[in-house]
Amino acid sequence: MSDQILVDEILNGKTEVYELLILKYQKQLFSTVFNIVKDEDLTMDIVQEAFLKAYESLPNLRNKDQFYPWIKRIAINESLMKIDRNKRFVDMYNEDQDEDDYFFNSITDEKNPEKELLDEEIRRYVKKYVDSLPSKLRTVIILREVEDMSYEEIADILKIPIGTVRSRLFNARQIIKERLIKQGLADGLYKVS
Repeated sequence: MSDQILVDEILNGKTEVYELLILKYQKQLFSTVFNIVKDEDLTMDIVQEAFLKAYESLPNLRNKDQFYPWIKRIAINESLMKIDRNKRFVDMYNEDQDEDDYFFNSITDEKNPEKELLDEEIRRYVKKYVDSLPSKLRTVIILREVEDMSYEEIADILKIPIGTVRSRLFNARQIIKERLIKQGLADGLYKVS
């Protein structure tokens, strides 16, 4: 069943159908939020809050087949508010995540034993440097590189101009690159783009 049909049924009084939307999207939403807040308990609370807020605002959803992008935006905004309140740092690596999908695994791509050791060291440093970025830069790079969101989506969620998104991404990448160079790890290997 499409999201549009499910939303229409919920709005027509079949509130139990909302559980289908929760089951359909809770894992994806959990992963997105966890990448931002780094805390499993806080993530569960935020996901629950997002589903509750979405349910309460469901009549305001204009494009009913866009439920997931809409609730994802709600969850990300909730996450950012919690970060501002709690000043928590972001963990770019979720232990449960498939290593093939892991952003830092794509930083380098040559495969030989010596190279793999160096790659692992680079990934560790990049993660450390991302975690230490100011929250405005960290949030934008996570949404772009981990959540694979477009500049437009990031601008919409954060309510900032696309130019600001581009600027923050550039600044975040430059900071990481400079730190890798200082560490002696960026001799032609740096390819975060």
